[in-house]
Amino acid sequence: MSKRKVLTVEKEVTIYNFCPCYKDFEGELICLNDDNLIDIDHSIFAADILNQDATLDLVKQFEMGDGRTCYSSIYTHDGHTYCSSQGWRIRIHKEDIKSDMLMQSIRLYAIGPAEITVDCASCIYGILLALVLSQDQASVKRYLDEFSLKVAVKFTELEHDEIDESTPYFEIVQTYLVKLLEDQYYWQDAQEKLKERNEPEALIELVSKMELLDRLQFLFYSQVLNIRSIDNSRILVRMLSHIFRTSRNILDLNGTIHSLIATDSIGGYDEDEGLITKIEDYMEKSRTLDHFFGNIADIMKSSS
Repeated sequence: MSKRKVLTVEKEVTIYNFCPCYKDFEGELICLNDDNLIDIDHSIFAADILNQDATLDLVKQFEMGDGRTCYSSIYTHDGHTYCSSQGWRIRIHKEDIKSDMLMQSIRLYAIGPAEITVDCASCIYGILLALVLSQDQASVKRYLDEFSLKVAVKFTELEHDEIDESTPYFEIVQTYLVKLLEDQYYWQDAQEKLKERNEPEALIELVSKMELLDRLQFLFYSQVLNIRSIDNSRILVRMLSHIFRTSRNILDLNGTIHSLIATDSIGGYDEDEGLITKIEDYMEKSRTLDHFFGNIADIMKSSS
């Protein structure tokens, strides 16, 4: 892939032909801006023009505002960072990404000429997230709290508008823990039945990995609940290191499972509609797992 240079434009705007919020998840293109997972359509229509001596007026002319088109391009203006195609401010973990923070992340990523490729987006995102959290244990602890709550709400029957400050944190996360336990029992039972019917080994392996994924997630959320009551900094550091290891294991296993399904290693199996539905449900949430646990791995690696 060809490299795209960072251009400084008369102190009015600075165009960057990459975006930290651009994510290619095995061919599925996603925007991570403002802690969302937005399906996008990548377009290079404006790339050449936005590589020129663009003014703010010209950049504004190429804004689409449709919520889907992505140029994988951002610009800085008046101290803030913006999406070239949508005009949104770039935000990570509820914080606007200031232009000086963006420059700091670029310097941390690559020493030397400011020459960046689209491939660096996820690395820059991880650095920005670590900067937002100030790389301190208290911030990481708060982020883990918010993260676990967000996933628990997303993957249970609860809706965001049902959650307010009076909703017990433990109750929400424990509800998700129960769901993870039930899913583990489901995969264990499914695996035994597949073995009894002499089904393809690839399918049995997949189901086994699904059970392990839920078991690792159960461990992760149990660890997060545990650190809420830890005030001793030495114990907290040790527990955070275990959480980091669990996060990496979840991230790697999620990628392996997604690849197994994407390569159609279990193609043609249709005898158990319930099992197929369960696997399809996993595919819906695999991107979320990749994003959130990737974030955990990034910030904890940066703060270690």
